[in-house]
Amino acid sequence: MKIFNNKGMLLIPDPEKLKNLGKKRGISTTGKKIQVTQLYCSEGHTLVNPENPKFDGEPGIHIICEGDTFWQSVFLSPFQGDHRKKFKNDFKHGQMLRIFCPECRTEFPKIAPHDCKIGAMHVALFLGPDADINNIVCVCNVWGCYSNCLRLSGEVYSEVRHQFLTR
Repeated sequence: MKIFNNKGMLLIPDPEKLKNLGKKRGISTTGKKIQVTQLYCSEGHTLVNPENPKFDGEPGIHIICEGDTFWQSVFLSPFQGDHRKKFKNDFKHGQMLRIFCPECRTEFPKIAPHDCKIGAMHVALFLGPDADINNIVCVCNVWGCYSNCLRLSGEVYSEVRHQFLTR
């Protein structure tokens, strides 16, 4: 996305245009609340199903997390900035995880380092079945880090940063 036009004037994003683009990619906004209603793995399998556990009446995001000694299903809240998740066993706080699709077990791609811990990475969950890297939800692969961001057309749509603290 360009910052300046061909005359050197600053381009100001149109909030309504961004909101409409978000709707097409499964991002719902109500006031200050942002909800992801669809996410996919790189093979096109959906992560948000009506039968997933609910968060405020909305289905969660299903992923598989693998730690040093076990793996399990984890359901994340579909609301950005909401730290709730549902799982059976807690991983060790600060443990780096590998994150997979629950259907095909394809590992989600690591796209950028994250500064919460040495070796931490943001992984990409796709907003469409086409696996377009420009339209993603990024989540940190460190258990207990809640930083995430939404990218539309290659630009940051919204971001939540929480400083990771080791215990």
